[in-house]
Amino acid sequence: MRTKIDIALVREGKLNIQGWAFGKDPETPVKLYVKDAAGNRIEDASIGSVRRDSVVEAYFGNYVKEHGAIRRELGFDIDVPFQHGDTCYLFICVDGRRRRYKFNDKIIEEFNSHAHKKREKLLALLNWETVEVSLETLKKDGLRVLFRKGIHKIQGVQEDFDYNEWFEKTRTTDEELAHQREEFAKLSEGRPLFSIVIPAFKTPEKFLRRMLKSIEEQTYGNFQVYVADATPYDGLVWMKEDGKKPKEVLQEFAKKDPRFHFSVLEKNLGISDNTNAAIELALQAAPFSAPHFIVLADHDDELAPEALWECARVVREHPAAKVIYTDEDKIDFEDAYRFEPHFKTDYNPDLLRSVNYVCHLFVMEEGLLRSIAEKDEAGNVVYERKQYDGAQDYDLILRATEKAQEIEKEEIAQHGLSKEDQKLLSEARFTSSNIFHIQKALYHWRSHQMSTAANPEAKLYAFDAGARAIYDHCVRIGLPVEKVEKGITYGFYHVKYRTEEPLISVIIPNKDHTKDLDKAIRSLIKGNYKNLEFIVVENNSEEDETWQYYDAIQKEFPAPAAWEADDAKAGGVTTTAADMKACSLEHPVVRVVKWVSDQGFNYSAINNFGVQYAHGDYLLFMNNDIELIEPDSLYEMLSYVQREDVGICGARLLYPDEVIQHAGVVVGFGGIAGAAFVGIHDKELTYMHRAKCIQDYSAVTAACMLSKRSVFDAVGGFTEELAVAFNDVDFCMKVRALGKLVVYNPYAKFYHYESKSRGMEDTPEKVQRFNGEIVKFAKRWPEIIREGDPYYNPALTFMKSNFVLKDLDKENVGKPFHMDILDGIV
Repeated sequence: MRTKIDIALVREGKLNIQGWAFGKDPETPVKLYVKDAAGNRIEDASIGSVRRDSVVEAYFGNYVKEHGAIRRELGFDIDVPFQHGDTCYLFICVDGRRRRYKFNDKIIEEFNSHAHKKREKLLALLNWETVEVSLETLKKDGLRVLFRKGIHKIQGVQEDFDYNEWFEKTRTTDEELAHQREEFAKLSEGRPLFSIVIPAFKTPEKFLRRMLKSIEEQTYGNFQVYVADATPYDGLVWMKEDGKKPKEVLQEFAKKDPRFHFSVLEKNLGISDNTNAAIELALQAAPFSAPHFIVLADHDDELAPEALWECARVVREHPAAKVIYTDEDKIDFEDAYRFEPHFKTDYNPDLLRSVNYVCHLFVMEEGLLRSIAEKDEAGNVVYERKQYDGAQDYDLILRATEKAQEIEKEEIAQHGLSKEDQKLLSEARFTSSNIFHIQKALYHWRSHQMSTAANPEAKLYAFDAGARAIYDHCVRIGLPVEKVEKGITYGFYHVKYRTEEPLISVIIPNKDHTKDLDKAIRSLIKGNYKNLEFIVVENNSEEDETWQYYDAIQKEFPAPAAWEADDAKAGGVTTTAADMKACSLEHPVVRVVKWVSDQGFNYSAINNFGVQYAHGDYLLFMNNDIELIEPDSLYEMLSYVQREDVGICGARLLYPDEVIQHAGVVVGFGGIAGAAFVGIHDKELTYMHRAKCIQDYSAVTAACMLSKRSVFDAVGGFTEELAVAFNDVDFCMKVRALGKLVVYNPYAKFYHYESKSRGMEDTPEKVQRFNGEIVKFAKRWPEIIREGDPYYNPALTFMKSNFVLKDLDKENVGKPFHMDILDGIV
């Protein structure tokens, strides 16, 4: 026999035990009973059976293929009366064998401990599926990748918090929920109304009931529920185990609570039109005196009890709100396990064009929704468009957010930013004045735990619909989209834009290390982008061969004669802007300019000096230890920087062993700022595939960074007070304060050999200087360190770069990682 206990929790005077059991034959009944400490059977224990599809798939996949579906449920769900100090025993019997499980306060506490969860995860790795995945990785990527993945997997199990335990420790307390209900009762005006629209179709009773119950129990009570039930009742074969039919459950809720409404549709119209029918039910009830918002929800998911309270708080604090979305997680079909929490960024338009990261919970202001409504061929008003079925929510979210941004631009043009938003902008924290993200997992998406292993190609139509939705969105807002390709996997996208070939001036500081410099220059020249000007800023080189190399490389790639006169002038380049835009070189140009200073190394000053000699409208700041990997990298970066709303684009940088060195910068990592996903192999999966998604960040590294010359001039270049550290982050923050986006593009890929010219910060003097620049940076940008990076979620740790949950033993959710040297500043 095989048995396993998944859940053992005491709630409201009952011990809930969930798990599974079976014998040699899965159809053989399993006997379950519970006894107390004295050995007496507990007669009022409730023992029920539940589906465990994951167990069937794992142990009886071949059996199902040969014999058909297993008729008996392998899972069990038991409720036993239980008080503090009690002891009871669960007995599981099958095939003439009996297994006993003991439960008391100590055992239950240990069962739910972090240590137990870690053991369970480690044991879960010991299966044939792990062997198959390992062999596939070894064959495809080699031993080094397999080894690194294995180490990181074990480290993750050992170090990272189990989400179920994390959720229990951070969930809103019963006392706070009660306080919210009390506060709602006191509200007399300004209470926004939320209409929750739900398309239902053959929903099993327990799932529909859980969804409706989760709405009924909201701490914010000003809501309406509108369900469009598309279940085909004529001729419907309804299974007994599915409980009451959907309309019977809906009638029950509507009868006891006038806030619940439903309509049974004459036929199933498909997911888009079923949703449209539910939306139309809500809008037919309008107008309402209060601000009115439409909330999208699925028929078998659940809302956190404070979901609408948090949405109402946003509306009350920000009356201009048009769109609200929240974080989310997943629950299995027995409510036994929470998994895959998605802690999101604030509004991130480029990430939204890479993947539908918004998803659930999604809330729209009524007027916004009406403004994007269309009519179909039959003249019916539609909100979700069935030509995008499979990605209908994605299409709706794209249209809603673009309309919200259009409204925002009109408001700014007429009235300017509000004082609050002006402050956020000056602090480089502004993302939108009317699209708001709530940093809490308020939506629980019911999903099979094994669903992530399902064949994604089974829903290629959904991927294609998503690609069309993105392409059409780009066309509508005037982006020069060329095509939308498949990203890292199905459901993720790579948007490519058309671009011309303006002159790019590549600024490279250098001190000796000519072999590295030569590799950096020639790797770019071998790439597909040819209109390049290299400006090597010589910084106190000491080796004779360096000067010999400078002479040789400039002769090999000579500058136009007219430029020599420019270089000789103290003010640098005098070519007009029109001339620069028209400039197209017949071959790449390499020029060496000499920076002289007795103040020591100053990265900011060196680059500012080099820019004086640039002829291009676009500036590529690049270290001398960079090597191009992807030939189209500069096209990728330029295609984003050419957009009016973008000021900077950064690249994915790898160490020579294919380990990630940079995939965007998060302000707050390590207490100040750091690169994302450092140390993870490029073949490994990252949190929500973020390392492989084009997205907006607060900053990227200047080891390889493309910017507009106009933007560089507007912010005054690099801050020379920051000589060595955080000058690139500071530069990005200044650009963000202009209202421009900083984009990370993983399809622009380079090797980075990590600051060979300057050396490490390994002497007392260098460490002191580094700490001094931490303080300088923090004084310039204290708010974002204190309040948090808008492109990073406060539920995730600042102690690592891999986007895992905060370590609750060392960090507080919503609080920055503390650095002693920043006391009194942040």
